[in-house]
Amino acid sequence: MKKILFAAGLMLLAFCASAQVTPEAFLGGLPGIPGSVCSTSDSEVDQFLNQISIVKGQIKEYSDRLSNIASARKDEMAGNAMAAVSARTGISQEEMMKLANMSEAEQEKWGKEYAARQMAAAKAGKPAGGVNQAQAKKSVALSEEKLRLKGEVDAFVNRMKALSQEIALRDTVESRKRDARIKPIMKAWENAPLEPGAMMLSTKVEDGFRKQIHECHADYCREMSPLQLDFITKYLTGVKALLPTYRRLAQLDNEIAGEQLNIDNMLQDENIYAITAVEGYADFLRDAYKYRSGKFDQ
Repeated sequence: MKKILFAAGLMLLAFCASAQVTPEAFLGGLPGIPGSVCSTSDSEVDQFLNQISIVKGQIKEYSDRLSNIASARKDEMAGNAMAAVSARTGISQEEMMKLANMSEAEQEKWGKEYAARQMAAAKAGKPAGGVNQAQAKKSVALSEEKLRLKGEVDAFVNRMKALSQEIALRDTVESRKRDARIKPIMKAWENAPLEPGAMMLSTKVEDGFRKQIHECHADYCREMSPLQLDFITKYLTGVKALLPTYRRLAQLDNEIAGEQLNIDNMLQDENIYAITAVEGYADFLRDAYKYRSGKFDQ
């Protein structure tokens, strides 16, 4: 435990000393995926979960810091965005303010009138609004790249979701088997005869029934925990492989915000999406001991 706290302290100092942190650093602070879990002691599990909590706490500090920066820039970004939209569409900022206060019906009417003006301008061969064709072409290219990379992330998420559903179905089958085995043991325990003159069953007899029930839980763990640990391992592999993709997506969002809304560095750190993915992995890692049966204590 002292080693974990010491390591956490070093990580916290490093975090505070640097304005930028990395998903790799957070991954390095998480415990490894255990090899077997069924007979692990309570103290080992507590240590494992504490280490995850420390890292999640550090990620929260990171997220709060970025959130505070974004809040401080809220008015600046809103003003830049309104000016950029005005320049791109030809709609004055004053008109946009009026539009925001219109009823839904008024907005719909305004939209139709605006579309008609744009169509008329296009037919007359005039530029629509304030659209810059080179800028529009670049925006399309950025959006297409973002869509492609987001598709890679979505494919990974969907694969893991499908695997999770498979495990849930298997869990239903195995838990029913376990419960079916335990039921007659509980019945036999309930109807077990007392020794002559005894008011209750002997400890030895009760331990025998408890051991049988524990073995049912242990068998259930031996069936399910390899599937659970395999899922976590695949999730970790996927997150690591996608770290460059998450970074590029953040860069793209910044570039798109710059091009379309005139907002520089909308996202203060290109690691933000990757670190969010690491936090998601940490949540799954918490469940590594989900099926643990523990050791049988007489």
